[in-house]
Amino acid sequence: MRYSPLPRFAVAVLSIFFLFALVAPLPFAIVLPGSADNIFGKILNIKNQKSYSATGRLDLMSVRVTNPANWIIGPEVLYSWIRTDEAVYPRAAIYPPGTTTSSEKKVAAADMSSSQSKAIGAAFNFLKSNPDLGVTPHQLNAKNIYFDVKRTGGPSGGMIFSIGVIELLTPLDILHGRHISGTGTIAVDGTVGPIGGINEKIRAAKKAGAQIFLAPEGNRAEVTSPSEGIKVIFVASLTDAVNALMAQG
Repeated sequence: MRYSPLPRFAVAVLSIFFLFALVAPLPFAIVLPGSADNIFGKILNIKNQKSYSATGRLDLMSVRVTNPANWIIGPEVLYSWIRTDEAVYPRAAIYPPGTTTSSEKKVAAADMSSSQSKAIGAAFNFLKSNPDLGVTPHQLNAKNIYFDVKRTGGPSGGMIFSIGVIELLTPLDILHGRHISGTGTIAVDGTVGPIGGINEKIRAAKKAGAQIFLAPEGNRAEVTSPSEGIKVIFVASLTDAVNALMAQG
């Protein structure tokens, strides 16, 4: 059977459509592993009240997300699907409609500030509920606790901030000289909430050399990353996190 070749005009039209399909903007966002920053030394500082030195490292995790002002094209999506350390999400799952780069930065900064306040409140409530740790309420002064976070926004560092405050304000050795990473929002009552980009944060923690990763219980079903070389512990509250670290220690 003989096949007639397509007319040149048809070939040209199909080529143009194929080219447009490759470069047409798609409603997706790409999430990549970010940094793992030790909160002791530069990020978390306690002044003018009794504190203790941390015995280990406690990492604040972040992820990198494509800019809300940028649209993703087909080859970028395919490349991210092929890679094992990147994830592709519907744009609407990351950014609400109408989000701009400026508005996203403002929201992230506000969420970060709120998470720091909640983290201090949760840590203080934990200490008040555990008087055997030797810290009396009159010793607690939130105004002397400072966070200096320049590169990371959002609420997902709350639990780590709380653990850091407890580690520094009490003689209790939570870290036992280990390298700990983790993520999760925090409420003043100590409830730990789920976050986005959990698998990318575990990969970043593993790459940074963390031994243990604390993850919100609400993210358990999403965790697909292999955990060889790093132990992932799921927690639902600040108390769960502290107890888990003490038990592991």
